[in-house]
Amino acid sequence: MGLRTFGVAAAIVAALGAGAGVAGAAEAPAAAPSTQDVAYLQAAHQSNLLEIATGTQAQEKGRSQQVKDIGARFVADHTRLDQSLQQTASSLGVPLAPADAAREATERLARVPASQYDRVWIPLQQAAHTAAMQNGQREIEQGTDPAVKQDATAAAPVLEQHHALLNQAASQV
Repeated sequence: MGLRTFGVAAAIVAALGAGAGVAGAAEAPAAAPSTQDVAYLQAAHQSNLLEIATGTQAQEKGRSQQVKDIGARFVADHTRLDQSLQQTASSLGVPLAPADAAREATERLARVPASQYDRVWIPLQQAAHTAAMQNGQREIEQGTDPAVKQDATAAAPVLEQHHALLNQAASQV
């Protein structure tokens, strides 16, 4: 991966990681979910928004049918996961930030030349899914709210399937 390509991927993954520190996590009242639960919900929401936005973009800008198909699957799966996550966050009174990281990611990816898009998109998605899997595992191990832990548990196999698809695509693109 070239320096410019690596820079795009690093900036997008860094923006995604910043979602865990969104305002509201430290101010949660004692009866509210733990800081870990709040951080998971906020970061997972940002991750889902990122995958929906970049999956939509991949369907349009991807060069290979494989990337277009994976993008479509990401949109469907992460939309479903985020609907459940939003319901959980709402029931717990956890604020979720807008899609700033997703907007930034799609803007950066839009500047990637079409001939390079698939080769940039796949490693970006691998890194984003690795971060999302780690976030989910942390919630499963350290979270306290059963509903939040259930969301993380339900997302785990989906993220693993996505990561496997990306690994397969990386060897073919």
